[in-house]
Amino acid sequence: MISTTSMKVILVYFAVALIILLNGYVFFSEVAYFLSILLLVPIYLWQAYYKDKKELSEEINGRDKGRVFLWILLLFTLALSVRIPSVLLFNMPYEKTPLIYLMILTIITIEKTDVSAFGFKTNNIGKALLHGLIFYVLLGGSALLIRHILVYVFINQPLFTSYSIILFLVVMPFHTLCVGISEEGLFRGYTQTHLQKFYTSRRAILIQATLFGIWHFVWNLNPFDPLGMTQYIGITFFIGLFFGYFYSKTRNLVPLVFAHGLWNSVQEGILTNEALINDLQTISMLNQILLWLLPYAISAILAFFFIKYFGKEI
Repeated sequence: MISTTSMKVILVYFAVALIILLNGYVFFSEVAYFLSILLLVPIYLWQAYYKDKKELSEEINGRDKGRVFLWILLLFTLALSVRIPSVLLFNMPYEKTPLIYLMILTIITIEKTDVSAFGFKTNNIGKALLHGLIFYVLLGGSALLIRHILVYVFINQPLFTSYSIILFLVVMPFHTLCVGISEEGLFRGYTQTHLQKFYTSRRAILIQATLFGIWHFVWNLNPFDPLGMTQYIGITFFIGLFFGYFYSKTRNLVPLVFAHGLWNSVQEGILTNEALINDLQTISMLNQILLWLLPYAISAILAFFFIKYFGKEI
């Protein structure tokens, strides 16, 4: 039975989603992006005001396993109910800000818990951002660099022709404040934090990474590409494992939100040598396998040892 408070949360979620989707339909995507960021201000101010008026637990409530799973699946399903039409109609992830509203309102008004219990912490912000930067450089940046070097070695041409700082700066706020907060909040913050109360860290990380991989199937729906969908789910599952492992050590979402924003934004600014793509099909199968696997294998090893030996609670 869904309570009155739960219904209010869901209604607010769909109201915010409708506002952003209508703007995406009427205006350019840049307007909807800006509105998505702007609409974060009311929820931030509200939660700060609410915390001053109400006493919230600093530990997650001791609910039973079945109820926790139900809420995880409910939030995941509600998020997909906006994500799928958003991607199919606009090819844009306009579900991000509504999802932030859904999570924050659920945590505070339904679970009566402070958001800091789910990794939303602002203490030691400098240290947290530094950890996020290093984590991104090792897991994402190194893979891009190694792939660029390998392509040059194989066919003596650069894969990346130039870089657009302006494009990077334009998309970075949305990818950090909206994409980073919503996805890290849902999968690492909300889901993994809850699951670690019932399972080992490994199993909790595995479950949230599985959901994170499934979350990305929407990008290959139209046109329907089952092979591309499988590859994308696999890659994002792999990324989810490392992000989950990092969160299990730091218990802080700020480094991951920053790393997530960099992961998406840095790649947006890269200008690729499109004429090179066909040339890559002519190299040997072994070199093609090395080109795709070796960068990620090396970056995964680097990131793993960084998390293992330098990952501490922030």
